[in-house]
Amino acid sequence: MRQHRRSYEQRGSDAAAQPAAGALGSARGGALAAVLVAACALAWWAAPGPRASAVSTRSFVLDDAESFAKGELDGTMADSRGFVTGSASTTKIALPDDVALAYSLVRGPGGRFYVGTGNDGRVYALHQGKVSLFAETGQLLVAALAMGPKGVVYAGTLPDGTVRELTPRADKAAERVLTKLPGAEDVWSLVYDARARALFAATGPEGKVFRIDPRTGEAKVALDSDSTHVMSLALGSDGTLYAGTSAPGRVYALGGRGESATRPRVVADYPDDEVTALAARDGVLIVAANHFPEPPPTSDSSSDGGKVEQAQRPGPGEGTLYRILPDGRAEAILSIDDDHFTAVQIAQDGVVYAATGAKGRIERVDPGAHLSATWVDVDERQILSLGLLGDPAIFGTGDGAALYRVRIEKPTSARWTSEALDAKFDARWGRLAWRAEGKVAFRTRSGNTKSPDEFWSPWSKPMDAPGLVQSPRGRYVQVQADFSRDPSAKLLGVELFYLPQNQRAVVTDIHVKPPKKPSASKSDDATADAPPAQGATLDLVWNVDNPDGDTVRYRLRFRGEREDRFRPILRDSEILTEPKYAWDTSGLPDGWYIVQVDASDELSNPHGLELHTFAQSEPIRVDNTPPSVVDLSVRRGHVLGRAVDRLGPVARLQYAVDGGDWHDFFPVDGLLDSASERFDLEPRGVDAPGPHIVSIRATDAAGHVGAGDVTLETSRR
Repeated sequence: MRQHRRSYEQRGSDAAAQPAAGALGSARGGALAAVLVAACALAWWAAPGPRASAVSTRSFVLDDAESFAKGELDGTMADSRGFVTGSASTTKIALPDDVALAYSLVRGPGGRFYVGTGNDGRVYALHQGKVSLFAETGQLLVAALAMGPKGVVYAGTLPDGTVRELTPRADKAAERVLTKLPGAEDVWSLVYDARARALFAATGPEGKVFRIDPRTGEAKVALDSDSTHVMSLALGSDGTLYAGTSAPGRVYALGGRGESATRPRVVADYPDDEVTALAARDGVLIVAANHFPEPPPTSDSSSDGGKVEQAQRPGPGEGTLYRILPDGRAEAILSIDDDHFTAVQIAQDGVVYAATGAKGRIERVDPGAHLSATWVDVDERQILSLGLLGDPAIFGTGDGAALYRVRIEKPTSARWTSEALDAKFDARWGRLAWRAEGKVAFRTRSGNTKSPDEFWSPWSKPMDAPGLVQSPRGRYVQVQADFSRDPSAKLLGVELFYLPQNQRAVVTDIHVKPPKKPSASKSDDATADAPPAQGATLDLVWNVDNPDGDTVRYRLRFRGEREDRFRPILRDSEILTEPKYAWDTSGLPDGWYIVQVDASDELSNPHGLELHTFAQSEPIRVDNTPPSVVDLSVRRGHVLGRAVDRLGPVARLQYAVDGGDWHDFFPVDGLLDSASERFDLEPRGVDAPGPHIVSIRATDAAGHVGAGDVTLETSRR
């Protein structure tokens, strides 16, 4: 989404004539990791130009895949080519209220599905739109399901690390524990290989894959990885078994054909990621690799029937889909930086479907055409399991467990709703315009909270053609496109004009930038301790809080500390837009002065809408006169005199004998605190008989230096 602003000069008379326009967290996102939804921040874009400003007419522009995908898709999809159109229709199938996660899913014979759930460890059967209880494991979660021969269902559970055999009966399954996997607590994925007549289980927390004999339950280690968890399995058409692990994230290949089939080998390595999901078809492997802010927490090994203790992730992960071709070449086909992938499938035509675990979406990727689309968007934030390759097409969710049936035909009710668009300040809404192929109608609503709630305005009446927004003024606004009359229509772009309320620029902390301190030289080691010299030109600087980014013009004035009347520093023709100014004070008498800064946004706003703010400095010293060394005399080997400054105080006294090094000394009263300091100096270095030149140097608080000298006679002793 882009935000434009247009000056009144650009808009002409139109702008003035109308208002401006549960216990388990992220399944498959790490071992029992909790998922938090990331907030999407709006981008702020301002067209350059000296007259562009906050009170110029601005607009929200949404016309690309990224801005469309930030909105809510209901029966619509956001295509990577930069448009929104009708998508597949979905029908929600409710699960019992006490089910938290529809975590695993497997397709059975006769259009039947089996669903593994948590936090109750049950398996449900779905047939002809009806859900029935199939099995109760007594565990926390059924994380993995696989179909075996003759309709047998295999279920992997946690935290007991067992694999169960569920045989269909008239009402419920006949259940038996097939095997308890040694050292395993979590069974994350199951694959049944019909040719090998073997069941494979991906487990944690020891990062192993077991090969299980379905007849005897005997389990042997097929892969012992360096990772804590093996999260995913996929079986290739050539019999190769692929296994994906948590950090370090790797993809291993086991079995298959060729000389290397006898031992596991690494196909891909993603050291900082977790390989959460895999899918294989016709020699192509799809890898879903996620990066999370923290390593995935592990489950508590206790199986007392309570909830599993876990750490929560600070936010969603970042996900990347990779395609590995039969020749071993790997390429990234989709990346998302504010969500992570939980499940993947490959259709017969090579199209990839990937579920996400923070925004509840299914991404559709066509790698051959280099196209992608946000294909499904549901209210639940987690889509955890996919069964899209057949009829019916089903997927399961978490964050409120449910099943959804997907139909490819265009839905009769399809809408796209933008995210809440932020004008930053209270704004009046102007014209809403859009570009589309086909018939699309629009509605708007507005409010002053970041997330729409009951305090927002109701949706406006539908708009069949571009026109003036009817929603009341506010900071936030949403637009909604309705595709009901033409589900095949394409929305290409939306622009909403608005006029934000002008904001005042506030000036603070007006001061003089201190001059640089001189560095010491070899001939004058004491120079580094001297006050920095202040010239007649003072560098005035100030801070400004400019909320709406207007171009600010500054007018500067000054007055004496004891005066009431301000005098201008700048001529009317001078336009100062930077918060600094070099003030020449050479024409002013020494003294203390107050500087006033008048900040105006008149350059950015029409006459009558500009705002001013005034601020004054603390007293500023203007001192352009050096001190004097007067009344010099010599008495009994002492040098007497006074250092006098017009403004004061005298900050330093030094002497040198016969052009030698300078030495500090103090006045008679021992303090350098006034504009006149009397001194009585008995210099060192005058032991040799004869005349000696004693130089006195006085420095005032502004760093100015005055000097005098006197001849001191020393007799032979």
